[in-house]
Amino acid sequence: MFLLAADATWLLSLLSTTIGACAAIGGGAFASWFTWQHERQALASAFAGEVRGFLEVVDWREAREGLLQGKNFPIDDHPFPVFEANVGKIGLLPKDLAGKVAGFYSYARGIVQDFRALSSGKPIDRERLVKGLNDLKNKADALVPELLEEAGRTWRDYLFRELPFPSRQAS
Repeated sequence: MFLLAADATWLLSLLSTTIGACAAIGGGAFASWFTWQHERQALASAFAGEVRGFLEVVDWREAREGLLQGKNFPIDDHPFPVFEANVGKIGLLPKDLAGKVAGFYSYARGIVQDFRALSSGKPIDRERLVKGLNDLKNKADALVPELLEEAGRTWRDYLFRELPFPSRQAS
């Protein structure tokens, strides 16, 4: 009888240790996932703000009209500080959205290089640059709503969108 009680004590000790370890691991995993969700939302919101802000400056300065009138517009050395500071975190966004963000900023960087070349006196086709600004505006008009949607997605939205729950697949 004593041997049976000792075996039960050992088994209860092992069981409680296992449950505690699983709870700690699960809690840590959930905390990491929750932090990742918060970073993803903040990143999407920050990119949306920077994209919108860049285009508002272009519109405010009436850059398209000014270019055709022969004006030059100096550009800061770092026109995209949010992107530069967070380029390593772009993988937190869904793959398709990360690709669109990278594509937008690559295109925008080309426009910035043209503005810099123009400001330094190099000959640039101003009509082509205006067309590029119009294309950039169209890209931004499509990208900003997607970024804002991603910024507003909660962990529940992400969970139900990404995981194949049988009740969600039927609809």
